[in-house]
Amino acid sequence: MADLKDIIARHNKYQDSMVYTYESHLREITMRAQGRVIARLQAQLSITDGIIDSSAANMRLLRNAGKMFMQEMDRAGYQRLVDAFVGEFRGTLPFLQETVELLGSQVDEKWHDLGFTPRDFSLLGGVGANTVAALEGAIEATAGAAVSRGLFGVAGLRFATLVETLSTRFEMSIGKATSVGNTAMSVWYATASDRAFQIIAKDLPQQTLRYRYSGPQDKLERPFCRHLTEAGKAYTREQIAQMDNGQIPNVFISRGGWQCRHQWILDTHELMLQEAA
Repeated sequence: MADLKDIIARHNKYQDSMVYTYESHLREITMRAQGRVIARLQAQLSITDGIIDSSAANMRLLRNAGKMFMQEMDRAGYQRLVDAFVGEFRGTLPFLQETVELLGSQVDEKWHDLGFTPRDFSLLGGVGANTVAALEGAIEATAGAAVSRGLFGVAGLRFATLVETLSTRFEMSIGKATSVGNTAMSVWYATASDRAFQIIAKDLPQQTLRYRYSGPQDKLERPFCRHLTEAGKAYTREQIAQMDNGQIPNVFISRGGWQCRHQWILDTHELMLQEAA
């Protein structure tokens, strides 16, 4: 049976692969949508000698540029991409199953089934739905910021400058959406882990469950994560609830914050000590 370090490493490799694929397709879709938006603006804006005319009609067009971009993103397949990406979240469950089986073997328990109910899968489905909304919001917010920059400088603005502004902002949307997607996938897995550990807890009503912070120890670690991995201590849920990563609330689920690669793992060493006592 694989050890915990190997399971976490393979899980992170799987997630990295899914996120990389999502980002690659997102870049293609964004570039396609960006090209179409620029072509539409060039055809519809009133431009004199390369400079956008300061007119009410041009203002209206630019105000709708963000909406135009989202329309072109949908035409280019963004919704299908998001749905497919979120659909891959379930592909992480075999790693959780391996983890649960490994923990069970350490305390001589046969935890071969995650024991998820339809209600649990409904909860995970809700996390997935939130991810879809967050990914759409990330793109839309960045598009809105791009349009705002153009609106405030439309008087005397060169069309080439507008194109550069939009291109830069739309490029930024790729990084933002990728970060959101990576984090959401980790949160989905952490939520599934939480449910699995709660199911295990029902079989151990007399035990005090504690958790260890597990994952990569490298130069990418944030100070918050490094402190926990180096400390090597086990914590109760109440203690974890008091922690603050400085980014996202609910540290048991969000762990170190955006794009965190670590996991809270049930500490079986503590369980064995309690049973021996």
